[in-house]
Amino acid sequence: MTESADDLLHAVLLPLHDDRLLLPNLALADSLAPAALRAAGGEAPDWFAGWLAWQHLDLPVLQFERLIGGSHDSGGRRGRIAVLQALTPGAGEPRCAVLCERHPQLLRLARDGLEALPLRASDVPELTLARVRLRSDAREALIPDLAAIEQRLAALLDAGAALATRS
Repeated sequence: MTESADDLLHAVLLPLHDDRLLLPNLALADSLAPAALRAAGGEAPDWFAGWLAWQHLDLPVLQFERLIGGSHDSGGRRGRIAVLQALTPGAGEPRCAVLCERHPQLLRLARDGLEALPLRASDVPELTLARVRLRSDAREALIPDLAAIEQRLAALLDAGAALATRS
């Protein structure tokens, strides 16, 4: 029996160093090589990777692992920068980008294709909506709270700590 379009969830997995982020596929606007990244200057926190010039916008780029207190960096030779659409109502244009280990992976999941898991000790509850396991292949992923991440980023940018290399 085939599944109808209403029975499928369209999502994207962003591979990090030791984890994955699971987002609705509408959240992904683009995927670029990290060569386009301009490093942060000034007194930016270690989770603020720098700036990306993308379609006439200057987007802040973050290291998700460092944002949640980890010490790993994503990126490297095969890394990508995932440009994320703003998902908060009325936000309009993309708000930020995230460094990834590899290309984002588009997925079609059955509605019952996710199993809820408890948060890991390393997960930051105020930046996390859920942790899940994909039933199709047993991979785990974190569903981030993009609105909370946007707020944290806005607070940093309002403080001016990372503006040193912004054009």
